Amino acid sequence: GVPGAELTREPFRWDQRLYALVLRMAGHPPMTGIGGESGHVASDSSPVDAMCEVTGGRSYAVTSNRVLHQCIESLVQKLQSGVVIHFEKTGSDPPLLGDEELGESEVKLDLDLGKPTIFRETAPGSRPHTPNSVIPATGTSWHSCRKLIYVQRSAQKGFAVGFWPLPEAFWPDVNSSSLPSRSAHPTLKFTCTNQEPMIIDNLPFDKYELEPSPLTLFILGRKQPNFCWQVFIQGSNKNGDTGHPFGYLKASTNLLTVNLFVLPYNYPMLLPLLDDLFKFHKLKPTNEWRTQFHN
Repeated sequence: GVPGAELTREPFRWDQRLYALVLRMAGHPPMTGIGGESGHVASDSSPVDAMCEVTGGRSYAVTSNRVLHQCIESLVQKLQSGVVIHFEKTGSDPPLLGDEELGESEVKLDLDLGKPTIFRETAPGSRPHTPNSVIPATGTSWHSCRKLIYVQRSAQKGFAVGFWPLPEAFWPDVNSSSLPSRSAHPTLKFTCTNQEPMIIDNLPFDKYELEPSPLTLFILGRKQPNFCWQVFIQGSNKNGDTGHPFGYLKASTNLLTVNLFVLPYNYPMLLPLLDDLFKFHKLKPTNEWRTQFHN
């Protein structure tokens, strides 16, 4: 078996996606205007489609030679390095934005440089963005999406390098001889409450671009690149609830992509403390600072 397979409930890893080309070709050439002329290839209705969906992939109902070539071209574009994450909304939907609010969000600049939350848009190992459709997401399809986040390999080391892991969905039991099995795809719950993105100069962060999806379209459609939505993992603390945020979803400044920023657990409390440690205490923490840090 695959090393580590006993740690997950499913028979696949989060970096494995299944795509199926199901041949549904008739015994005669298709008539003009029939068989996928719109450019969209439908999913197949066979049971293999369910397996594709649960891995973050999909199936294609191939009805002609032209559609087959179209599907192959689509698959080549999907050969990206990354892992599948299940994004799930928790809490209420965000308030609707009027035309005036949309206009203000496009031009708003954060000029309060006195805050310890200095945001930097770029990160090492950034990749060319994957275009999102100009058609906005509608309905509730963005509430739950099982999509890829692109994980780029380091040009110097030849493999992916990250600073912060995703929290586990359980609190470890020191008396247990084994770890509980978990889903191959971590479920990241996000809240739709606007927060200001937090980054400090002396602490690294991880930045991953999200594969285009109804969720990315919804966030980009709100045109609020100066705000973010925090992400949580259910069961990541002792109480078993959603715990504390460990990162956030944020639209890029040019409103072309949505990125997942991963930071230390409970970063809203930790980052201001670390910023004070560097700027005011000059790496010499006081007893009061130590008390706040350990709490």
